[in-house]
Amino acid sequence: MRTPRIAVVATLLTLTLLAACGGEDDDKDSGSDDDPTTEATSETTTSESPTESTSPTETVETSVTPMDPTGDITQEQVEAALLTPEEVAPGLVLGSWTNEDSPPPCDQSATPVDVQIPPSVEAGVEINTADGNASMEEEIAIYATEEEASQAFTIGSAGLDCTTATAEDGSTATIGQPTDVTAEVNGASGIGTSTSWDITGEGFSGVLVATLAGRIVMANTFVVADGADTSTLPTPIEIATTAFAKALAN
Repeated sequence: MRTPRIAVVATLLTLTLLAACGGEDDDKDSGSDDDPTTEATSETTTSESPTESTSPTETVETSVTPMDPTGDITQEQVEAALLTPEEVAPGLVLGSWTNEDSPPPCDQSATPVDVQIPPSVEAGVEINTADGNASMEEEIAIYATEEEASQAFTIGSAGLDCTTATAEDGSTATIGQPTDVTAEVNGASGIGTSTSWDITGEGFSGVLVATLAGRIVMANTFVVADGADTSTLPTPIEIATTAFAKALAN
């Protein structure tokens, strides 16, 4: 039986924490000038409601020109850089991802970071287990400049500066201290920096991994229901590492 709250939590965490991922002013990295050399495929879906459950979606493969990190980047190129269910683990299904702007969990009265500093292009994907007891979301935002990406991180960092965060629906979650996971996520390329947070709430636990690399801000969120079997799934850090590697390849 699908647990809708798990997917909702993943959506809320990704959308509200995307640009609130603990970056400092010196977190920006010029390494995004790495030359893209391969083409890749991906899939994304949108719906009117991020809480709506969906059945597995047939994979549609497309081929797009790799992104030019120094120039304009299209919506299609960002979508092609996102993970597909098959790239995460066998048996996963595509969920429904919705692009929304939400205030930081630690201050529901604050203006969403994406409203203050809108990204030039952004896209995301939701991937779930068949029973819905585990959900992963990836979101990529491309800013006009490295300075804007870093500024979005700085402004949004206050959104994680609390022990207990409150979502728009009134539910709460506990946010752990930030952990530098750059060595794991970015180690192979030496590009960018990554930080993770453990997040727990009633009936679920999760991990948010955020990466800042040049003009790119990436958020990967993994949420699982208490008691769910995740033995066949990669760890949140492994998922984030795979996601960042694919983004670089594009």
